[in-house]
Amino acid sequence: MAKDNIGKITLLGARLSFAALFQPDEQRQDDGTMRETWKANFLFPKDDLDNCMAIYKGQRMPVRRAVNEAFSDVKAEKWGAKEKQPKLRPEKLCWRDGDLEDWDGYPGCFYISSSSAPKKGQPIMTARPAVVTNRKDGNGNWIEAQPGGQASPYSGCYVNAVIEVWAQDNEHGKRLNARLKSVQFFKDGEAFGAAPSN
Repeated sequence: MAKDNIGKITLLGARLSFAALFQPDEQRQDDGTMRETWKANFLFPKDDLDNCMAIYKGQRMPVRRAVNEAFSDVKAEKWGAKEKQPKLRPEKLCWRDGDLEDWDGYPGCFYISSSSAPKKGQPIMTARPAVVTNRKDGNGNWIEAQPGGQASPYSGCYVNAVIEVWAQDNEHGKRLNARLKSVQFFKDGEAFGAAPSN
């Protein structure tokens, strides 16, 4: 398996929440500064978790297993043998318990928090994830999604998405984060908040 596939997970049919896919969101960083990021959370109902699927290293499997395998691989790559790996508290992981949140639709779910931001000095658009519909053009390429357009992802719909788990180890601490790579509309769902839009 190529090294660059370590931590890369394809989520299948996840419910999209807090989507900032067409306009970046400004987030407060650990050091107190503000930074523009692209972001999305992906929800998975606890009572149907075994049927929530993902693809990791070319294998289709339940999403929880895919996340656990990616976590294991990324920790080993970053910190080496198991005894050298840090013990990370739940709030330091991108896989989280929705019962601990008071947001609409989160109780009874686990969720993955993901984001993408440019490297220092680069424009925000260099980090934007690919966002596509569920249709292809005449050349077989996925059609790029437009804000509010037909088959365009919105918070509350269901999507396929690619994330990449990565290990943070810097002055802000140690964490396992998820980088947002791409989002594809899968099917409609009840929009969070008001109308389906970003």
